[in-house]
Amino acid sequence: MNSQELKCFVVAADRLNFTRAAKELYVTPPTVTHHIQHLEDELGVKLFIRDSKSVQLTTAGEIFYHDAHDILLRMEAIPNRLKVVKSNEQTILKIGCTMSQETKTLTKALRLFHKENSSISPRIYLDDYFQLINRLIENQLDFILGTKAMIQDRPECTFKKLSTSTTKALIPKNIFQTSKEMISLNEIQDYPIITLRQKSVPKLKEDPLEHFLSSKSREKNVIRQDDIEAVLALTLSGYGIGILPDYAFLDKDLDDTVRVVSIQESLEIDYGVITLKQNKSHLIEEFIKCII
Repeated sequence: MNSQELKCFVVAADRLNFTRAAKELYVTPPTVTHHIQHLEDELGVKLFIRDSKSVQLTTAGEIFYHDAHDILLRMEAIPNRLKVVKSNEQTILKIGCTMSQETKTLTKALRLFHKENSSISPRIYLDDYFQLINRLIENQLDFILGTKAMIQDRPECTFKKLSTSTTKALIPKNIFQTSKEMISLNEIQDYPIITLRQKSVPKLKEDPLEHFLSSKSREKNVIRQDDIEAVLALTLSGYGIGILPDYAFLDKDLDDTVRVVSIQESLEIDYGVITLKQNKSHLIEEFIKCII
């Protein structure tokens, strides 16, 4: 059963004349007859009663007529419906973030972008970076905010640097007192650590900090969380020393019970915008200008 057969049947049923139906469809009468017979064979019923003087629908034909007519109407509507979807997609900017904190830092950029592109509606999607990268590659996202390490094995992606970050230690004063601006990992190795899971912050190759966290994990002295808010909550409550990249939190997220200290072994983290190399959307460039 295909659309041409359905169309032949509906027109023949409307005209009750195979010759007129053939003329209207720009086919030969034998073609109409062939399509009708194929439908009858497939459905296992007779659709028409024909003699030398007239053509009439059978009871089964009358029932099938309404279904066939409805199917054709739906099929004809599909292209227009898809055009509407495509049009809507062009007015949506889909942004991926790995943590809720990033949505807060987007506020200023979104405000500026909205002034110049009021017809564009941004959508923000929170997920781990594995899922975000996959969705970007499948063209379900326009760009991702994240680190260059997220695409170290993804040649189809490109990275535009916005800033350079390092990893910080958020030290509750009730756990460890220090006046230093920078400490080494050895100085905090005996204290419980609270940090994000790897799916939120990908490790850099040959990262001494990750080696440190892995060794402490074997000692069951590391609490890994899925979200930045959970890390901050536990750290501020004094459960351990928070270890976070500085792009993941703001000063206003903390209070005076915690001291932020640089980590001597921390590598620099390139933070910015990840897109597909083949994606040349001007909207992405417009938004990046607003972030900068």
